[in-house]
Amino acid sequence: MKLSEPQVQFVERVGRFWEGVAMGRSAGRILGWLMICEPVHQSAADLVSTLGMSTGSVSTQIRQLQRMGLVERLTFPGDRASYYQLPESVWSKSMNTEFERLADMRALAASAVEVLPTERPERVSELALVAEFFAEEWQGLTERLAERLAKVEA
Repeated sequence: MKLSEPQVQFVERVGRFWEGVAMGRSAGRILGWLMICEPVHQSAADLVSTLGMSTGSVSTQIRQLQRMGLVERLTFPGDRASYYQLPESVWSKSMNTEFERLADMRALAASAVEVLPTERPERVSELALVAEFFAEEWQGLTERLAERLAKVEA
C-alpha cells in the first residue's frame, strides 16, 4: 500500500517520538502505522511493503512491541499469516505499566540508602520523591482518565 504524504509524515513523527524515548524508530514507525491503518490489523508482509522495512527488522520490532504490550498478534482460521494490531485500550494499559514501574523506582531509591552519596544526594532522593508523588497521585489520575474516556465513548 502506498501511504499518502500526511500518513508518511505521521508515521515518521511517531517513529521519531518513540526513538526519543529509548525505543527504536522502526518500532515507532510500526506503532504509528498501526494507529492509523485500515484495516486495523496488518500482516508482517503488509508492514514490510507499506513501511519499506526489511522482514527481519519488522519481525524484531514486532516481538519487542509484543513484549511491551503495545502490539498483539491475531490469526484467522484458514489464513496462515499472523496479523498485528494495537490492543484495545493500549494507551491506558501502557500507563498502568508505567505505574507498576513506580514501585520498582521506589525500591531502587530505597536500596541506595546504604550508599547514598554525600555530594548531591538528590540524585537518589529525587527519584524516591518523584516515584512517591506519582504513586500517591496515580489513583486520582486514572479515575479522571476513565471519566474522560467514558465521555468520548458515549
